[in-house]
Amino acid sequence: MFNQHGIVAVAGSRAMPANGSALIIQITSELAARGSSFVVGCCSGADEALLSAVPESIPPSMVRCLSAFSSKGEGAAPSSAVNQVFKFSRSGGVVEWLSGGSLSVLPWVRLANRTKQVINSANAGLLVFFSSPRSRGSFLACRCAISKNLPVLAFPIGFSSSELPVLGAGYWVKNTDYKGYLWVQYQDDLFI
Repeated sequence: MFNQHGIVAVAGSRAMPANGSALIIQITSELAARGSSFVVGCCSGADEALLSAVPESIPPSMVRCLSAFSSKGEGAAPSSAVNQVFKFSRSGGVVEWLSGGSLSVLPWVRLANRTKQVINSANAGLLVFFSSPRSRGSFLACRCAISKNLPVLAFPIGFSSSELPVLGAGYWVKNTDYKGYLWVQYQDDLFI
């Protein structure tokens, strides 16, 4: 489904149960073994789960972290995975500090800008892990990916796939390769 040697964005809810974190590590490790690399943000939950797979399951060179806070932790939000980002950086991972804007930018704006940059850095698709169907940051990541014509593969953690958010004119289809749900746009939209 994803270009084997492309860059896959990873996003998801900030509150991730243990089974969700394990699923993130499993899927990204499988994709890394096939040659995919990743770009991720700096929040707790899904971002933190991927970063925790480095270096044991995924080499640091295959992951890039876009941080909304500084290399000193300035500008971190309550949802920031500061310790995990610093650990990732110490392991040799690439971190782009203040990727959502300077400290003078409001925190919520900096986080949204950072999410957009994560998606803009991907060229193979988006893996998104929802622990709630109302995850605003995950929804933003999905909408940005769709606007770039990137495939979006979602995983509902702890709720029915029928509750996944609608991303526009289209629908979710079960993906048998990864047991997630692929967003498919209606054919009419492709010809407008």
